[in-house]
Amino acid sequence: MPDIASVLLITSVLFIIAVILLTIALMRMRGMTQRLQEALEDESRARDRAALLLAMASAVNSSLGLEEVLDVAIQHAGRIMGAVAGSMYLVVPGKTEMRRQAQYGLTHRPRGSVRALSEEPLRSALAAMRPVVVRLAEDSAPGLEAGGHPQHVLVVPVQRSGQLMGALELYLNAWRELTEDQSDLLIGVASQAAIAIRHAQLFQAQEENALTDELTKLPNRRALAQQFLKEITRARRHHKPIAFLMVDLDHFKQVNDTYGHLHGDAVLAELASILSTGARESDVCARYGGEEFALVLHETNDAGARILAERIRAKVAAHTFPGGLKLTISIGVAATAEAALFTSLIERADQALYAAKVGTVVPRRGPSPLLGHAWRRLEGGARGDGRSKSGLRLHSASARLVSGGA
Repeated sequence: MPDIASVLLITSVLFIIAVILLTIALMRMRGMTQRLQEALEDESRARDRAALLLAMASAVNSSLGLEEVLDVAIQHAGRIMGAVAGSMYLVVPGKTEMRRQAQYGLTHRPRGSVRALSEEPLRSALAAMRPVVVRLAEDSAPGLEAGGHPQHVLVVPVQRSGQLMGALELYLNAWRELTEDQSDLLIGVASQAAIAIRHAQLFQAQEENALTDELTKLPNRRALAQQFLKEITRARRHHKPIAFLMVDLDHFKQVNDTYGHLHGDAVLAELASILSTGARESDVCARYGGEEFALVLHETNDAGARILAERIRAKVAAHTFPGGLKLTISIGVAATAEAALFTSLIERADQALYAAKVGTVVPRRGPSPLLGHAWRRLEGGARGDGRSKSGLRLHSASARLVSGGA
């Protein structure tokens, strides 16, 4: 009969073996669990990548506007990379810089709206032409909606057929090494984004052409109507006045009949330039039709509209047009702060313009907050004798307030 010591020894050995086998089994199970978790994570990342590329492909094949395309790119890429915010920059034609065109997660008007191609954070990424994580300088770090400023940015160049189109900036809370898979994914995103951006730019160009007068490059009548409705909406919301100027080039038919239509076109193009530069940046200057132009004056009352009208009239009177011509304009002005009368502004300005052309007074129908004024031309010599070199009778302009009220 075996002694107790031998039994204990055998039992201990068997216990140790069992522990070892159990440990091995647990390690294998842990390894399998880890591999399973990694597989699930890979599958999740693959789904995210597929969703991102699908969204980009959808944007490429849709009629999305440029702003929508840029939003798709930065928000999907930012979500996958765990970015706290993002921006999309596009190259400014003719300049060595990019300008921010879309963003998310940033404060209103954040820093870094313009990026020089030769400076960080763009320089490193453009040199490598691959996604690069760059430390942000304090003066170029935009403010975050959540507070503070990001310390690092993931920059992804966007190019198509070797042509640089822009860059994607994804802002990170901490430095991060990019894996090869992440880098390849971002390059794919940038490639899809480049195609989508190009499509959107072409679409935008077509839209702009449909709203732009070919001769003067000013907004056409259709664009004017759209901008006027926007201005009406804004004025009603903020309880601000609007003014409308109708401008007509005097004796333009004589210019065409005497010098030809090509010369007349040159005169109209030059007048358009004078009007657009004479207006403020917030105003809308458009070609209304023929030799008529119109201006929508943002948050402008009657007095302000008359000041601008006189300034424009004086600029035109002092200008020498192609062929040495001295020409004049007539202007009808209407302004109001009454929301109910906004839609009457164009008609009232047109009436005032007619009064300026024929030298009559705009009819009054009692007190009204809608004011109409007409600037008429006064007879006088353009060259001292009232004639141009060809004998075409022209008129210098002298401001005269003919009428007011409605």
